[in-house]
Amino acid sequence: MDTSGFRAVNLSRIGMRALVALALLVLAPVAVSAAPLSLTPPKIAKAQTIVPAPVVAPMMPGDPRPSDVAAQASAEPVLEKPVKVKTRYNVVVFGDSLGDGVWAGLYHQLRKDKRFNVIRKSKVATGFVRRDYYDWNEAVRQVAGDTVIDIAVVIMGTNDRQTIVEGGARYAPFTPEWRKIYEARVDDFTATLKASGARIYWIGLPVMRGAEFEKDMVSFSDIFERRAAANSIYFLPTHDLLADENGAYMAYGTDGAGRKKLLRAEDGIHFTMDGYGQLVKPVARAITRDVDRGLVVADASGLAVSAAAQEAASQETGGQAVAKADNDMGLKSQIYDVAETRAGRSDDWRWSGAPR
Repeated sequence: MDTSGFRAVNLSRIGMRALVALALLVLAPVAVSAAPLSLTPPKIAKAQTIVPAPVVAPMMPGDPRPSDVAAQASAEPVLEKPVKVKTRYNVVVFGDSLGDGVWAGLYHQLRKDKRFNVIRKSKVATGFVRRDYYDWNEAVRQVAGDTVIDIAVVIMGTNDRQTIVEGGARYAPFTPEWRKIYEARVDDFTATLKASGARIYWIGLPVMRGAEFEKDMVSFSDIFERRAAANSIYFLPTHDLLADENGAYMAYGTDGAGRKKLLRAEDGIHFTMDGYGQLVKPVARAITRDVDRGLVVADASGLAVSAAAQEAASQETGGQAVAKADNDMGLKSQIYDVAETRAGRSDDWRWSGAPR
């Protein structure tokens, strides 16, 4: 039997095995040093963390370089400073003699709340018309420079049924030119308060006994309400607050306990202390509410004086010239807000005990 072919096949198989064995010996160190194969499937990122690659638009002339963009992106964000809550608020009252009574009433309404300091800056027999006698626009600038005004309360108008003298000319009450000048003065006054950071509460005029006087005070309240809307400040109407069911004047009313009280003074304009207490209740509520809600903060929108105020200022000749024109033209002051008060009488608000 010829086995030469069989031996040849066996020898070739043995050779192949030897070659495989030799290869394994050579590759063994490499296999040992390699990381073992992991059979654990790779983790898939959650859907909300997968961010698609941004679409990069071709650069155009003038576009920032990538390094500039990266520097901007790495910059710290600019955060607004938190509003610091105050523990004490100055409530500054401006106005004529009604302002005196409002100050006394607010003092009594707010005195138990230690957050408030009620300050009187009102002056009897004044208004926006007779700048030769008392210039409220200059006065409020001085007050704003000397006093921190967190909250301003304003009531004005009872002495303003007078001719305005401007640039040597006279303008009768409520004529178009008179209104233009008067409203510019109101805007200027308001702008000064807003620039100081004050939150402003402008009080409308209450119902009056005399028919003609009442008609004019309604006109003033209308002016103040429209200017308050234009200047974005708070207006509080009071005409019907102490009127009867028909909106007419009444001297008596009831207090919180339902007791009948004398609310108005004998002149039909001013109030007793009980009356002022009723008049300022909605004002005190509004102030307290807004402080509780954190709304009493600085308002930078008042830094620019209104265009109407600027236009009027450009036409003025100055206080001394206006005063001289008044005297030359024989203009007499008309004062309505000085009540004949006697110490201890019911309409003498001075017995209130508030510090002056």
